[in-house]
Amino acid sequence: MASALPTGSFGAGDGRQVVIVDNTLELSDLNSCWASGFPRDIRFDNRSSRNLLVFGTKDCTGDPIATVPGGTSGTYWGWSAVGA
Repeated sequence: MASALPTGSFGAGDGRQVVIVDNTLELSDLNSCWASGFPRDIRFDNRSSRNLLVFGTKDCTGDPIATVPGGTSGTYWGWSAVGA
């Protein structure tokens, strides 16, 4: 019997391409740069199938300092992030 429940990336979630920041903020437009108020340790729960690039700048410029692969979670030091 097939399940009628929607699944997201890697069989979990609700099918939307989102990243949860610090367990409170949902990023749904991964093409836009998101920035924290200042550089710090940030918890990312990447529920999308895309990589999330983390930057040490306030505007997603320069070389990324970390990558959060799709379907993974972790805490990374950074200031801004955007989907790849």
